[in-house]
Amino acid sequence: MIVAIDYGERKCGVAFGKILPQDSVVVPTKELKKFVERLNPDKIVFGMPLSMSGRYSQQTFKTVETALSFSKKYETYLCDERLTTRIASRLSKRDDVVSAALIFQSFVENPAGCTKVEDRRKKVNLSLESVSDKKVLLYEFPDPSLKLDSKETDVVTKDPVLAYFFYKKGYFVERNVPEKKYDLIVSGKECEELKKYLSEKGKLVCL
Repeated sequence: MIVAIDYGERKCGVAFGKILPQDSVVVPTKELKKFVERLNPDKIVFGMPLSMSGRYSQQTFKTVETALSFSKKYETYLCDERLTTRIASRLSKRDDVVSAALIFQSFVENPAGCTKVEDRRKKVNLSLESVSDKKVLLYEFPDPSLKLDSKETDVVTKDPVLAYFFYKKGYFVERNVPEKKYDLIVSGKECEELKKYLSEKGKLVCL
């Protein structure tokens, strides 16, 4: 049994079934947990709201927070819902229901295109010189508890769960690297590709 959810603060579109959605309904958000428990699913799929340009938003992190709570009991995934939301709004006034059905279909057709909800945080022992006058980029960096007294710090990660934990620490989080130069880049991967974002005397630290 798969349950797909188009999450909203007041109501949610919910589609459920096996290979195809058996039914699609609207459920008040406060009743979502009990409704899902009755279905006893093997997998839950949340549509992950992003801006049309692909950036995180407050709604993204509200959805991730809810998905994290469900992941304690169920195998849970997040799927980019930008296309499904746009299609649903054209097809039906009941766009919550249609979006949920499209999220379901998207997951069944391409589960690898979705992100499994897991806490991938790792403690990193990192000794850095003073960065108080530096622009810093943390790229796919796994430790949101790192404290940096920098002039400016950007965090970039495609992992929505990791992004959520950085957001909760007060960081501004992007999915793609901004087009600017940094004095220090600390990267969890793809180090070579990041050299173009270094300032003239910038430093790249690869984990």
